[in-house]
Amino acid sequence: MNPQQKGLKSATVWLMVGVALFLDGIQILLQFIPLVGQTLGWLIVGVEYGIYIFWFRLHGISFLSMKRAPTLGIGALIETATAGIFPAFTAVVARIAFTSKIKEVAGSGSIGKVVGSIRPRMDSKNTEMAT
Repeated sequence: MNPQQKGLKSATVWLMVGVALFLDGIQILLQFIPLVGQTLGWLIVGVEYGIYIFWFRLHGISFLSMKRAPTLGIGALIETATAGIFPAFTAVVARIAFTSKIKEVAGSGSIGKVVGSIRPRMDSKNTEMAT
């Protein structure tokens, strides 16, 4: 990836979600092995965080930040409450990736141009009509 180019492409977002779903699937399968499976499941959580911290950082996005703390906290609570059976980490990755992509598209001006063309402009013609 070009160091000048930051942000996520749509294919990267879907690949991130797919990898998260795959790792959550492995974690779910490991939960059925008593004691050893639960221990290995928590190791997978650590591997997941390591992968995604690095992966998002490659694209110029901070995975661990105060803005993302509620998302990560809720995901961790769901992971803990369900003993890793619910794919909460996939939901966390999907939310962070999709919101980053939405901000990138919205910031590029393509949505701004559409909104700007719909919104009436205040120029001399509009101000005369208003009076």
